[in-house]
Amino acid sequence: MSLATRCTACGTVFRVVQDQLKVSEGWVRCGRCDQVFNAIEGLFDLERDAPPDWHPPPAPPQPPAATITADYQAPASPPADDDDVFHLSDDDRVHSRFFQPEQQDVDQTPAQTVAERDRVDFADAQFNMAMLAEAEGDNPSTERPPLEMPEPSKKRGAKQPPEFLRNAKRQARWRSPRVRAGLALLALMLTGILLSQTAMHFRDVLAARWPGTRPWLEAGCQLLGCTLDLPRRIEDLSVESSSLAPASGGASYRLTVVLRNRGSLPLALPSVDLALTDVDGRLVSRRALSPAEFGVTPAPIAPGTETTLQLLLDAEGPRVSGYTVEIFYP
Repeated sequence: MSLATRCTACGTVFRVVQDQLKVSEGWVRCGRCDQVFNAIEGLFDLERDAPPDWHPPPAPPQPPAATITADYQAPASPPADDDDVFHLSDDDRVHSRFFQPEQQDVDQTPAQTVAERDRVDFADAQFNMAMLAEAEGDNPSTERPPLEMPEPSKKRGAKQPPEFLRNAKRQARWRSPRVRAGLALLALMLTGILLSQTAMHFRDVLAARWPGTRPWLEAGCQLLGCTLDLPRRIEDLSVESSSLAPASGGASYRLTVVLRNRGSLPLALPSVDLALTDVDGRLVSRRALSPAEFGVTPAPIAPGTETTLQLLLDAEGPRVSGYTVEIFYP
């Protein structure tokens, strides 16, 4: 509910608050004519009711002196002190455009209509004809080019379609035959690349297990700059026996290592890690021996076969009393 009251002197409508009227006991001062009046008498609901009819107040009649008696009571007069009166500002004023259609404008007299009030005569208005002629190029008949209207899609602040429509359109795009064919082709290409990388990584095992793939793998290695060797699977090799015995001719020892291939593929010869110790178990010397140092050509160890490696060592210094042998691929 929005309360309002009408000035009894000038007819202006102001918004009021019920708590303000309680403080001033209903007395307010008009913000236009500065008249003090009781707002409760003209109080109405601005949202539902029309403003009360207003007429210029007549001059108060003066009672004859002979008729004044002791029982006569004068009407309540407004307070003399401004502290007891609530001042209505022009911001509280309610204009006619906020009324209901059937409500009457508060600023017009009863004989004036809204249309007459809004009709303004500009008979004395003057225009700068020289400026207009200059804007038209001194040729009134010159036709101005038509204004280019922007495309509807380029208008600023164009509304976007709802989210569910955009999702449906996106899903329909991914389900189109052309997009599906492109995705299938891309998946095949990626699968081929993955298989090629896997084949090049395990190229030695593939060439040994399927000899028919060797030409393709060799061609790939020529492009990538790699080599195609025998497979290296240290878990399929074992040291069957080893010995380190003094050799004739002084401080020399003969090392013998017997290797066995327990796998199903021919394997490359591994390197041998030899560690020599003295009588106290302290390390005297340690060395990694390659197949070339054993004087063996790069021949594979066939599946289920054994290979013997022998090497003559010169050990000067402390006497060697123990050793350990381990095989590895560098």
